[in-house]
Amino acid sequence: MSKKILNILFILVIASMLFAACGGGNTENANTGDQPAAEEPAVDEPVAEEPVVDAGPPDLTGETVTIYHFGDISGPYASVTGPLVNGAIDYVAYLNENGGIFGATIELKFADTGGSVDEAVAAYDRFNSEDDNVLMVILYGSPESEALYERVAEDKVPVLSAGLSSTAFYGIPDGYMFGLGPIYPDQFGFFLDYTVENWGEMQPEGTAEEINVALLSWPGAFGQGALTAESRAYAESLGVNIVWEETYDLSPTADTTSAILNAEAAGANVIYTNTLAFGPAALLNDLNNLGMREQFVVGGCNWAMDVGTFAFLADPSFAYGLYAPFPFAWWSETDNPSIQLAHDLFTKNERTPGEQNVGRLLIMGGIDMGKYVMEQAILEGGFENLTGEAIYNQLIQLSDYEIMGGLATADFTNGRRAPGLIQIRQIQGGPDAFVILQDFSLAPDLRPQP
Repeated sequence: MSKKILNILFILVIASMLFAACGGGNTENANTGDQPAAEEPAVDEPVAEEPVVDAGPPDLTGETVTIYHFGDISGPYASVTGPLVNGAIDYVAYLNENGGIFGATIELKFADTGGSVDEAVAAYDRFNSEDDNVLMVILYGSPESEALYERVAEDKVPVLSAGLSSTAFYGIPDGYMFGLGPIYPDQFGFFLDYTVENWGEMQPEGTAEEINVALLSWPGAFGQGALTAESRAYAESLGVNIVWEETYDLSPTADTTSAILNAEAAGANVIYTNTLAFGPAALLNDLNNLGMREQFVVGGCNWAMDVGTFAFLADPSFAYGLYAPFPFAWWSETDNPSIQLAHDLFTKNERTPGEQNVGRLLIMGGIDMGKYVMEQAILEGGFENLTGEAIYNQLIQLSDYEIMGGLATADFTNGRRAPGLIQIRQIQGGPDAFVILQDFSLAPDLRPQP
């Protein structure tokens, strides 16, 4: 084949390729005069969103979170406060061994007040001057709680208090002080509810048909904490008569004979006391010495039902029959996971039998609750923004929180500053026989009215 023919064939091949590339092979539009169909607009393929990955809690290893607490370990309340302090130490050690607060170490700082309100205020001032970001304080008594409730609100320092004073929690709107148990007026009202409902069985033989109550207690913020305008009005609404009120010495050697005889003369058939340890013991000792125990139903606040009371009784049987509102599980309930943990820590730290008391349980529950709200505040705002105000904002949202997984329930919604659920128990033997007569129920709401 000649070179000329090869060139012609090469040109024809190139031309056919160009014709095909320009659509010359589209037979649908060929020779019809129609315009080629418009091309469909390009459609973007949907782009899969990146999955949201939960980063989880922060790693705060190396950080420290401080809880301040102060109370009486050298004065009249030492027998109760001492086990509280040791309970706090043991429980914080346990929490730190198990990760603390997202890895941060919990540190406790304590000051002994000797039972002095002035010393309590001084301790608060000292802690507040040493730390420009106090996150939480735990208090153990009503007097210091009432002395500081306005201050802590000004300073935006949240406080968990075992002094269950209605004044401390509700004395000002939006206060920063919260209770580790129901306030004393609520406890008294709950005791009256139970007494009214069960008077047919409880009424001492030979006494008046009406329920006539004598309030025999210590002077001061704690001893008088059950009697408020609201609790008095509530008693009246139930048809209960408060026929006598008297105070006796805050002392293990107090003589309550005169108070008991005056209550009898006033027609009382119920005695209620807002005392603890040697307080209820003094009444029970003297009632038995006078041969008058069967003439009265005897009740007290949650602190009255405790091993501390037995320590001051002339005979353990004198406590039998005592009624008390009771806001949490007890040491004998070993199927409760919170009580199991309490026993484990008690044994591990080799505490003495007298420390297996109501206060140790209460402080463990308080620290558990404090840890929880701190964690929620960190998750919401970050550790760098953890302040007393941030923790307060979590406390006022706390709803039906199961303390330590079953010790008690706390709810601070709807303006409450103290738990409302409580039981009625009766001592029917040693401290292993604090028997539940009425399980957890909502106490009457006797907070101060604006």
